Amino acid sequence: MKRNLLFYGTTDYGEELSNSDRNKFKELSGGFKNIFVLSQGNKNNIINEFVKIYYLKKTSSQFLNYLNFYFLNFMFFKRFITENHIDIVSAKDPISALIPTVIKKITKSDFKLIIEHHGNFLDLLLTQKRFYFKSFISFFLKLISNFTYKNCDIIRGVHEDKTISIGEKYKKKYIVFPAWVDNKTFVNSNSLAERKNIIFVGNVIPRKGVLFLIKAFEQFSKNTSYQDKFLIVGDHPNTNYSNICRNYIENNKINNIEFLMKKSPIEIAELMNNSEVLVMASSFEGLPRVLIESGLCKLPSISSDIDGISTPFGSEGGTMLYEENNIDECVSSLQKFFENNTYKSKITDQSYFLSMQLSGQGRFLKNWKNVESKLYDK
Repeated sequence: MKRNLLFYGTTDYGEELSNSDRNKFKELSGGFKNIFVLSQGNKNNIINEFVKIYYLKKTSSQFLNYLNFYFLNFMFFKRFITENHIDIVSAKDPISALIPTVIKKITKSDFKLIIEHHGNFLDLLLTQKRFYFKSFISFFLKLISNFTYKNCDIIRGVHEDKTISIGEKYKKKYIVFPAWVDNKTFVNSNSLAERKNIIFVGNVIPRKGVLFLIKAFEQFSKNTSYQDKFLIVGDHPNTNYSNICRNYIENNKINNIEFLMKKSPIEIAELMNNSEVLVMASSFEGLPRVLIESGLCKLPSISSDIDGISTPFGSEGGTMLYEENNIDECVSSLQKFFENNTYKSKITDQSYFLSMQLSGQGRFLKNWKNVESKLYDK
């Protein structure tokens, strides 16, 4: 029996699916009757043979948008799940799960509720958005989280230790697997001998440690006379931080750093296939998709040793780890990587093997069918 699955959250898929998202829903549609998405945005709905994506209209007020989507959208949500015979609802985070939880309890609806756990959503929300009264908001959202976690059917996480901890705290079933990675776009297409450059892929924001990486590259270049480039690929949502990074490069006359701005998945895959090593300096991650993508391209990595990266990417996973915020250790890792070709080849193979285990062909659907089995397992 195939069931109807709804994803509920504010993910913006645009007005036309990217190749990556199309591949994701195409794979999922092989195991479910219908795939639906309820999101928010002033976009046209997307309806095709693989997925039906509906956008709730936004206003010019960010506060009203949050209020409507997370707290006031009861009638529309109830009507939607009834008319479309929704069997499973997957909420993007415990706050998105509030309306489904209340409806489930009040109306005795028999749909199953999944809460996705992609890391500390409160930290992400409160540090990346501008809010007043953050302490009160944090307290209020924690109350909601406790309520929704206690009443969900299963928790789906990307980080094993954190997910197990939440599952045990609320005595709930749980399952762990990574977010979608497009294994048709991110593929190995270049030999190690033809690669050059160091690359960072991600938003240029403080949490990603881009300024730290610039300083580490500066020191590494001085120590080794490195002549290739450091490519910084990603959007710049924090203009002030972006300017700090650019000013540091200019004031210290650092050569060979290029900002390539936001790129499509196909362009990122090409850049990964032409680079020698990916670098990260994050202070927080769930289970970073970029490390799986790079591994599929046989691009090893060097990263800060933090939760979400140390396991499973460290040690046997093709990622060299250094102490968070320790520039000397980061530089030392870079030097070891470029000086030891045998070690470079070893961690390259390890990164590819782990990524194939996590996100190889058909893995995403298999993971979601495992979720379904746990939900309906008597």
